[in-house]
Amino acid sequence: MFEIKTILCAVDFSDNMNQIIITALKEAQVHDASVHVLHVLPSPDMSMAMQMATVLGDEKYRELIKEHKVELEANIRTRIDELRGTMTGSLEGAAGRISAVYITEGDPVIEILNRTLSLKADMLVMGTHTRGMVEHTFFGNVARKVLKRSRVPVLAVPPVKE
Repeated sequence: MFEIKTILCAVDFSDNMNQIIITALKEAQVHDASVHVLHVLPSPDMSMAMQMATVLGDEKYRELIKEHKVELEANIRTRIDELRGTMTGSLEGAAGRISAVYITEGDPVIEILNRTLSLKADMLVMGTHTRGMVEHTFFGNVARKVLKRSRVPVLAVPPVKE
């Protein structure tokens, strides 16, 4: 039987982020697994990055990127703390299953797949996006590419309908 002990939860600050985290925590409870949360900052356009580094200075630019990552991690941890207060029943205490929060920079597909491998994750939980009129056929570009290339099961969480 396939054992799930480590779950990677990829988040993107979409409206669906809380549901993605809750879904990962539900799976963690069922499988007695740990959850690692990942957010990937897309790499800035090279010409834009060079221009900003030139205007701000290379050191200041790197400092701003580092500060932004710290803010994003704090935001994720705040969301988790807020969710912790709403978890009842079988989910009570589930937030304690979160082992780490990672903020990285790069191509989201590559970073998600690489983190899955480096953690030796047994499952990946991530959101999907739908867009406008082609909602029924368009599956989020990142999610679609990850699904095609992942070596572990992927639980794709659709957007919450309002």
